[in-house]
Amino acid sequence: MLIACLLGFQAILFAQEKSPPVDIGKESIYFPHHYGLYKVQYGLGFYFTRLPFDWVENALQAPLVDLHLTFGLPAGFSIEGTLNTVVVSNQVTLGPRWNFIRNNFSFNLGYDLGYVLGMMNIGGFSNTGMMLIHYPNLSVGFKTRTLAFTFKAEAVIIGWAQMKTGENLMVKPSNVFDGVTGGIYMEQRIFKKKILVIGIKDNYLKYYWPAWMIFPTFDRYYHIPELHLLWVL
Repeated sequence: MLIACLLGFQAILFAQEKSPPVDIGKESIYFPHHYGLYKVQYGLGFYFTRLPFDWVENALQAPLVDLHLTFGLPAGFSIEGTLNTVVVSNQVTLGPRWNFIRNNFSFNLGYDLGYVLGMMNIGGFSNTGMMLIHYPNLSVGFKTRTLAFTFKAEAVIIGWAQMKTGENLMVKPSNVFDGVTGGIYMEQRIFKKKILVIGIKDNYLKYYWPAWMIFPTFDRYYHIPELHLLWVL
């Protein structure tokens, strides 16, 4: 229903405009394309997630703020960075991309390094968590005149992690394969060069960084869904 409303709103806007339509492939933030040389593109939004019932009984009540940045480089390369925060759980990622586009299809190869910092005080204890996470990734995209669709897959490797509760320090094994993720993102022009992104992502992981304060006792993989909403500014 949401997608149908967006398409209807788009048709009304195009009917009222006299200027040529914007190429969605050049304004998107997930769709792989050649970004403007040395130019910054950014988006701001949030995403909701639901943790497994083995960990908690309810979904995280507060959405995670999502700040997304790209910086264009020569020869189809770019640098992408994100900041995700919900106060007690925070992650910064940064990494390169190589983008290739042919007609309406495109793909990119990338790698991100993420740093996680969590802080929470409960019952007089000072709880902190820190992690370094590797995210090798691949994106495949397809666009029409007004819509861009992107499928993004990534592996998740925990390079290093430590958790501290009071005076107790626990260091997890390094370079541990944590699982994989897959997401589908639709980008729709709303007006001028402003793009709305709607994404659905599934994390198939043993350990999920926003829930660093939870120490699962089950050695198994879980499906952890996410709903993404992002405004490309």
